[in-house]
Amino acid sequence: MFKLCKKITICTLLLGQVGTWAQDLSYPELQVTPKASERLKMLAADENETGLIFQMPFQVSAASTLVAGLMQFSNVDEQDDPDKKSPLAGVVVGGAWLGINYYLGHHYNIYQRTLKDVNRVTGNSQRDQLTRERYAEEGMNSAARLAKKLKWMSAITNLAANTYMLTNVKKDSTSEIIDGVAILAALGPLFFETTWEQVWRDQKSYKKKIYGPIVSTSVFSVEDTFVPGLSLSLKF
Repeated sequence: MFKLCKKITICTLLLGQVGTWAQDLSYPELQVTPKASERLKMLAADENETGLIFQMPFQVSAASTLVAGLMQFSNVDEQDDPDKKSPLAGVVVGGAWLGINYYLGHHYNIYQRTLKDVNRVTGNSQRDQLTRERYAEEGMNSAARLAKKLKWMSAITNLAANTYMLTNVKKDSTSEIIDGVAILAALGPLFFETTWEQVWRDQKSYKKKIYGPIVSTSVFSVEDTFVPGLSLSLKF
């Protein structure tokens, strides 16, 4: 009876210790290097320095549309566009996207705003640490999702404006060539990864590189007696 109680006590202690160990290994947010909150601090510090180079494909697309619109004022096919509305499409759309990108690069500061939310969570418990890391990851993911939406919105609006101008441009003019180039530039953002998307992709990649032992308790039969033990497997 004494031996049975001893075995039960040992098993109980092992289960408690291993349960805590396995729980510590179950949160990749706390094991990844660098942590999302650490990387967020670096990104927030650099955010004000991005300026107009924030997302270069967006800038090239918007500038191309704007230039095409300005050039078309003197090269409109007056039979197809007697009111000369087509150049305005390029000027409005191109100018609007330049303004949007300026705002995103200088004033939106999504990483700084996310960092403020992260810093509101104080305390050093595992729950507090996990909350901070998940807030940081949510901010990175939110920026990446916004970038993807903006890419499609930019491509669609700039493509529509440039196509409209091309159908109303004077044939064999310089503007006809510029409109064609602007159409290609309008699709540029779809083929290049934005900074926000790259940050989130890298962070996910860091987490995937973590491999940890999956620990579970077990009871093994050794020489006609049962012995508590650990079962260890690796997860990649």
